[in-house]
Amino acid sequence: MKLIEWQEFLENDLSIGDKLTSMTVGIFDGVHRGHQILIKQIVSGEQIPVIVTFRQNHKIDSENTGTIQTFEQKLEMFRKLGVQITIVIDFTDEFKKLPGIEFLKLLLKHGNIGFFAVGSDFKCGHKQDTDAEVIKKFFTGFDIPVEIIPQVMEDSLPISSSRIRNAISEGNLQLAQVMLGHQTFP
Repeated sequence: MKLIEWQEFLENDLSIGDKLTSMTVGIFDGVHRGHQILIKQIVSGEQIPVIVTFRQNHKIDSENTGTIQTFEQKLEMFRKLGVQITIVIDFTDEFKKLPGIEFLKLLLKHGNIGFFAVGSDFKCGHKQDTDAEVIKKFFTGFDIPVEIIPQVMEDSLPISSSRIRNAISEGNLQLAQVMLGHQTFP
């Protein structure tokens, strides 16, 4: 799997010629069952599967404490699931001020996108100003198909990284493991 830093992506694109990508974006803390379905969507076609993710989990804190997996473990899960390129963003003060539509424009300009998949609860941009429906409208406006993946449920509640972290902090490793769908704990 090829790792590309955000700045390198902006300066050099993906260096894949005229091949198209199948792309998704997210934090992917824990790479849980919902994430896995999303990733399977981008690796199932003929296009080059690309994930855009963050080095830090900015939703927790800048020290990246309390994450389910290390950054390296997350990358290894991507590789195992068939991702060919991962674009890594450092969540800087400058980046967090970027409106969602401007972020999408950068992905479009540099990413050779032929397909885009996103979770139904995904939001991006300054103050999370861009949701899954706006993303779909944006890309379909350029004739790029978009699939919005519905939330995956466990015990009638959506699986989420924060729910997994709560299960871990409460000592319910069995529930956390079920939601993750892969071996994380000994």
